Amino acid sequence: MPPMLAAPAHVPLESFRVNLGFNRRVLHLALRGDSSEGLRRLSHGVRQRLRSLRRNYRVPFRVAEAYDSPFSVTAVPVRVARLGVGIAIVLLVGCTLRRMEQTATRTVHVPAAGATVLVLNAGAGNLKVQGVSSATEVLVTGTAHAATVATLNGIRIASRRAGDTILVSAILPPSRHDPGVTASLDLTIQLPPSLALDVVDTTGESTFRNVGTMRLRHGDGGLDIDTVGGSLDITDGGGDMVVANVYGDVHIVDGGGAIYLNNIAGSVGIPQDGSGEIQLSSIGGDVTVGSKSSGEVAARGIGGNLVVRANGNGSIEYRDVKGHVTIPAARYH
Repeated sequence: MPPMLAAPAHVPLESFRVNLGFNRRVLHLALRGDSSEGLRRLSHGVRQRLRSLRRNYRVPFRVAEAYDSPFSVTAVPVRVARLGVGIAIVLLVGCTLRRMEQTATRTVHVPAAGATVLVLNAGAGNLKVQGVSSATEVLVTGTAHAATVATLNGIRIASRRAGDTILVSAILPPSRHDPGVTASLDLTIQLPPSLALDVVDTTGESTFRNVGTMRLRHGDGGLDIDTVGGSLDITDGGGDMVVANVYGDVHIVDGGGAIYLNNIAGSVGIPQDGSGEIQLSSIGGDVTVGSKSSGEVAARGIGGNLVVRANGNGSIEYRDVKGHVTIPAARYH
């Protein structure tokens, strides 16, 4: 019988919503509800029961969470391996209801004339970046979320110009009046697509469309990137990433989660990857995958060489490779 996770029930379950999604051996658990404190206690209870699961069934896992909206823990990815029977999860919630519903809009305009680089520190929250060919400025619009007015008033967007560089930072104060609940700032940015990007984003879902050369340091949360006018360099903590239409080389260091790459003009280098599958298609240059703990590698339409140095317990599949193929012994295609 599958192991079961449970928590005491003191309030109606309909106060919260639980979303489960499986990606091979990765269980994505999203918790949403109308109480920030309740969500904090709920996610704590889930972690406690996962620890018990690990002790009793010898199931390794990694768990991360992000409070990036007023009503939700948007991501609690639980990485599970060697659990043949799967997991049944029952979440019955016990908490004191206290809503985190303070929101406000923040806006910043920075002229882009003469600028070549945008340095962005996005902090906690969702991020959407859109290149607009007619843009003459960097327009940053944010929605701040906090449990109290005092914390909300401390959330702001800072910007300045240093030569040809535009610097934008999300300022998120600690939530002194709500310990354990993190304030967040969802950002939407429009900018000229010619600007190079240097981005640090801690938690939340991130989307980039029609941007220039980019270096991205990302914590937990999904990545969706489409159309990059130059090279792309990603260091990612966890979460699935989908990358398409890059007109340069791609370099990725990934902690975990699936990687999907399509239509890359240059070469692809993934020197380090945790768990999760890697799917590559229509790559113009070489593909090199270094250290990988688990998950399959599937490559199709590679214009150069394909090299996979080590791939834990995952399979390797490939076809339409124009160059040489170098993979660990006893792997098949």
